[in-house]
Amino acid sequence: MNKNDRMIVELSRAAIFSDVPKTADRELDWKYIYNKSTAQNIAGLLYTAVDKLDAAYKPDSELLAKWQKVMLATINATSRQYMEFQRINKLAKEKGIQLIGLKGCVIRNIYPVPELRTMGDFDILLHSNKLKKTKELFVNQGYKIENDAFGIVCHKDQFNWELFTTIGEEFRVNTDKIDNYYFGAKANYGEALSVEPTALVTHLFVHTAKHYVGNGAGIRNLLDIALFVNMYKNDIDFEKVKDMCCEQNYSRLYRYIASALHNYFNTEIENVEYMEEELTEAFVEYSLENGVFGKNDNALAVQAAKPEDDSISGFRKIFFPSVKSLKHRYKYLNTMPFLLPVAWIHRFLSALFRWKYSIRDMAKGLKEANEFSKHRMNRLDELNLKDEH
Repeated sequence: MNKNDRMIVELSRAAIFSDVPKTADRELDWKYIYNKSTAQNIAGLLYTAVDKLDAAYKPDSELLAKWQKVMLATINATSRQYMEFQRINKLAKEKGIQLIGLKGCVIRNIYPVPELRTMGDFDILLHSNKLKKTKELFVNQGYKIENDAFGIVCHKDQFNWELFTTIGEEFRVNTDKIDNYYFGAKANYGEALSVEPTALVTHLFVHTAKHYVGNGAGIRNLLDIALFVNMYKNDIDFEKVKDMCCEQNYSRLYRYIASALHNYFNTEIENVEYMEEELTEAFVEYSLENGVFGKNDNALAVQAAKPEDDSISGFRKIFFPSVKSLKHRYKYLNTMPFLLPVAWIHRFLSALFRWKYSIRDMAKGLKEANEFSKHRMNRLDELNLKDEH
């Protein structure tokens, strides 16, 4: 990593632990740091650390004022977002519906300033026997409902909910067993109901690992795990976390994530053989790269970079992915792989109605995706992660 990327990581550490950043280099490119932290969606969070620097090391007053506005805007937006989360949760409880929060809507409550942990949506685990009643609740509250292979997706204004009736959206192996586990012991984190600490941190690891070899994971995923582990380390069975990650074929990714936490966030995890420092640095650098490219949607780059057949071009993979690439989203392919052409049409129609950009932008995005995918596959090769896809 260059010194500016290192400063982004150091500011991240200081921000989540309410610490003073280590003395900054006087020659830092603060515009680069600001832009990259914005692409990572952590600019508001990092402002709290930047503001603690001695005046001689801070950005110029104009950039600092701009950064402060982003921080305040972040607080305003996430406050409105979480008020809606609380409102819907209250209505759900009144109707006997238990919404089990995952990821951001839970983790935010352990951040020093919860409003600075941004979220794209609310990820919820929901008992399947409550799905019909939950749909009715969201429809009555003015939400547009879309059926998903794993549950439902609900949209209204700036509020987005993904409600899963199975943990199989994240976990690839023994999903029935894992569903039973995740619908079992519960715990509260602030005002959010979730699963007990070992289950929650396992989900964070698996979710992060999935995205590292899938559509890319930014540094915020590492911040969530570092903060959670530091706060709940006495309540976490790390052997169970490790075993579940290995069962999902994420053994090296488990080590990479643990090594990154150890090297950059002063976070120790028991019984981990840490990766080499050089590889760990490349792993964190990869996090910073993925957060920048396609910050709205990495899906094209992901598909172009699928490793199952390197003789097939990136563009071919984008438009006509394999059964292996699609079977987790379209479950019927597991038992009826001959329906792959149907899945292509299903996927194309979904993308067509969700596409937010012009055809010209789409063409540009395809070209960039194809180019970035080559770089991404080189990174996965360097980190020896292709076999964990």
